Amino acid sequence: MNDPARTARQARGGPTVASVLLRGHREYGDRPAIVEPGGRTVSYRELGSLARRLVGGLRSLGLAKGDRVVVLTKNRSECFVLDHALAIGGFVRVALSYRLHPREVAEIVADCGARAVVVDGERLAEISSVVSETLVALDDPAGDAVPFQELFPEREADPAEVWPGDVAWMPYTSGTSGRPKGVVHTHRSLLAIIRNMLVELPGAASSDVLAHTAPLTHLSGYAMLACFLRGASQIALGRFDAEELTEIVEKHRVTVLPLVPTMINLMLPVLESGKHDVSSVHTVLYGGSPIAPDRLARAIAVLGPVFVQSYGLTEMPWSSWLPKQDHLFDPGGELPARLGSAGRVSPFIEMRLADGSGQPVADGEAGEIQLRGDAGMAGYWNLPEETAETILDGGWIATGDVGRMVDGYLRIVDRKKDMIVSGGFNVYPTEVENAIYALPGVAEVAV
Repeated sequence: MNDPARTARQARGGPTVASVLLRGHREYGDRPAIVEPGGRTVSYRELGSLARRLVGGLRSLGLAKGDRVVVLTKNRSECFVLDHALAIGGFVRVALSYRLHPREVAEIVADCGARAVVVDGERLAEISSVVSETLVALDDPAGDAVPFQELFPEREADPAEVWPGDVAWMPYTSGTSGRPKGVVHTHRSLLAIIRNMLVELPGAASSDVLAHTAPLTHLSGYAMLACFLRGASQIALGRFDAEELTEIVEKHRVTVLPLVPTMINLMLPVLESGKHDVSSVHTVLYGGSPIAPDRLARAIAVLGPVFVQSYGLTEMPWSSWLPKQDHLFDPGGELPARLGSAGRVSPFIEMRLADGSGQPVADGEAGEIQLRGDAGMAGYWNLPEETAETILDGGWIATGDVGRMVDGYLRIVDRKKDMIVSGGFNVYPTEVENAIYALPGVAEVAV
């Protein structure tokens, strides 16, 4: 007898993160997928086998499709294998900031109803004291923790039946405006995010080598997926060290670096010293916070116009882009204003700036940034009221960020809740910071 619900879901079928990763394992075959800092490599074919074996290992723990798996670790090669297995097995990836307090981890584990927590050795003892769910230890286990290396049976497991509307990732917000919330991204929205990235990174190719020092559990994770889809090789580095990173770039001829502005600032002295050959780098993908235009200009002077900036949020990442060509400027002239912007809106995303009553503002005026597109979240996990407050009528996602549109470029002003009213005027701390940044001799500023 036909199941109408199943038939309806099949009618809405299409590619999923699982299906495109599985295809990559076949198509890229012997190409190196994972590169260890020491030089050892894992091919796409080997990665596919490891991932399917790990699916079987996770199922042996009682996990089933749709179960949430919390991931708490620094960057390491096992993250690549785990992420592929979670997608192929239909599990939900709940990747957390490594710096979270054990109490916060326990609260999120309880909130999302996780069935397992994958944790590295540095955090194992303290996490085991606050959670009762199955612990998987990436390093030497303790107590009842299951060793990660024992979750690889000889037989490869069959992939789960995964649909575009199934939940794939559930990152948690930082909680700056309250307690952290689980942001639900389906296979469909996750692929839309990756599509938006690949459109803006047309040079991404199977010949690329990425080095990840920005957390894979955060925005760097999207770059990881996007470049796996293109057959690139990827290196996971557990910490950021400017000297070490430039050595890795030289040794492995790294071509793509996902970074945050603080990392760029710290790399400047090493880059300007000319100690290492970094000529292989053709793309530096950065975002997450503002960068002083003069610092960016110094980095461009060393590496050339290789920089690509993006703005977004957990609910809809990578929403606007400042491409490489917009980083070109005359070194002898004034820095163009666009270097202080978040770029132009992604072609697959709609953006509007709205006033307090929800009406569009004129160009140059400040308004809340609101976004719409298939890369947006499905909602907050088990929080219908908060979801309704954020996903507005018509599918617009209210970001809580204030911006201005100037000559087609988005300038981030501040968080809506950070606005200060002084003398009847709206004052935005970020604009004050940017003004101070422009003064000579200023390295860092906070208002």
